[in-house]
Amino acid sequence: MPRVIALWFGSVSDPLARKNFALFRQRLRELGYIEDKSIVIEERFAEGSSQRLKELARELVEAKVDVIVGAGLAASIAARQATETIPIVMLRAGNSIDAGLISSLAKPGGNVTGTANLSLGGKHVELMREVLPHLTRLAILINPTNPAARPFVAGMTQAARNASIDVTIVEVSRPEEFAQAYASLRNARADWLHVVDEPMISSRRAEWVAFASAARLPLSSDVGETARLGGLISYAPSSTEHYLLAAVYVDKILQGAKPADLPVQEPTRYELILNLKTANTLGLTIPRSVLLRAQEVIQ
Repeated sequence: MPRVIALWFGSVSDPLARKNFALFRQRLRELGYIEDKSIVIEERFAEGSSQRLKELARELVEAKVDVIVGAGLAASIAARQATETIPIVMLRAGNSIDAGLISSLAKPGGNVTGTANLSLGGKHVELMREVLPHLTRLAILINPTNPAARPFVAGMTQAARNASIDVTIVEVSRPEEFAQAYASLRNARADWLHVVDEPMISSRRAEWVAFASAARLPLSSDVGETARLGGLISYAPSSTEHYLLAAVYVDKILQGAKPADLPVQEPTRYELILNLKTANTLGLTIPRSVLLRAQEVIQ
């Protein structure tokens, strides 16, 4: 039986990852695969450790699996560094061209294909300014060890500076650094906080949502759960689309297609989620132009 292994930078306890990967398994069932009868699907989790991620990638290569699904840019890079022959299906990877994973979206070349995320940093700044026209100071929380963070922050920072918004970047690369990060965010006296979501940071989502609430900071991120937990705005490509497409890529590869010949796809659907309860608590009025664009409004 073919073995398909998903490689995750984050934690096995991440409920959002569990929910979304179930869609991947379901789509493969719809394509005719039966787990443990016609296909083996497994997962490996680095629990936020870059070193462990590299070790897991090497173990998968040594085990001669048939397809590696790289969940995110960091996992895809680790897999690509470990092998140039085993097919790799990227899942929600960031700037995969600049990362050297593919030559182009239309002709990826090599052994990597899959789905890529667009950098929406500039779009987030537009939304912030619509909701808070007097925005002058923006704080951004990132994990600098995640390869996808820098391009996103570069786009957001450029858009902010073009609008005369001062930007403070606060970095956290290990769980024990969050306390200092919160202190830095308080000292920044920002008008808005944006969190660049990724596995290690998302493991503390409830904590930093609570921090923003206590500090009366409008909070945005690129994962819908942030707004659902009490943040103000979440805006991101539909995660569902990525997981369903990844299953189709795996199917094509198992049927004999080469990754080099399968164009990388970017998302076509985006989700804007607004939390009006949080807006009311902050004394903010969401413009009708923004409300009309939302796919989900939390009352």
